[in-house]
Amino acid sequence: MESPLVFFYYPRACSLAVHIALEEVGLVYERRLVDLKTAQNRSADYLALNPKGSVPALAIGPQVLTETQAILTYLGDLRPERLLLPPSGDFARYRAHEWMNFLSSSVHVYIRSIFRSSAYAGEDPHANEEVNRQGVRNLQKAVAVVEEKLGDRQWALGDRFTVVDAYLFIMYLWTTDERIASVPARPNWDRVAGNVWRRPAVRRVVEVERRDRNYPVPGHWTAS
Repeated sequence: MESPLVFFYYPRACSLAVHIALEEVGLVYERRLVDLKTAQNRSADYLALNPKGSVPALAIGPQVLTETQAILTYLGDLRPERLLLPPSGDFARYRAHEWMNFLSSSVHVYIRSIFRSSAYAGEDPHANEEVNRQGVRNLQKAVAVVEEKLGDRQWALGDRFTVVDAYLFIMYLWTTDERIASVPARPNWDRVAGNVWRRPAVRRVVEVERRDRNYPVPGHWTAS
């Protein structure tokens, strides 16, 4: 008998990738919103569960797993027949982790430095401006890396949707945010993100999340 799953999330945060994976693997789970805007993630109850005060978190019976890549790996392995993560020994699995490490250690950091420059620059307005500008420059370089790695593929690892594509999807949504001054053309990433959007599980998840936080998605997606 599998342990019950409780998923802690905030709309359009990194947890969206895990939210998508949970739907894709077809597991029964309970959703619990952690409102970052009201600092619910810093409440005593949530910190007792996850001392990092971050989302996502996944309670698996008595265990609590945090960090997007760790949870995506767990879910991919929990339902191997869904092929959301290549099996151990398949070199594509290491490519998957290469992708996810790059997204978490580089792309996420660059976008965070734009959205929340004070996390790096403190309260000095001039320092914040420079951190923001450097974040835009760093993101431009990262987009070029994503474009080259994707090439003409339909999915990050080739011809099949995996948890990597779910992770790429949330990063793509962030790059469409008006707070980012400029983003280079990214036709390969556009194509893969559009492929993710057309998946029924993804549409269900976004519909649920937008009830709590009505975040925008590209207009040409909703028009289609």
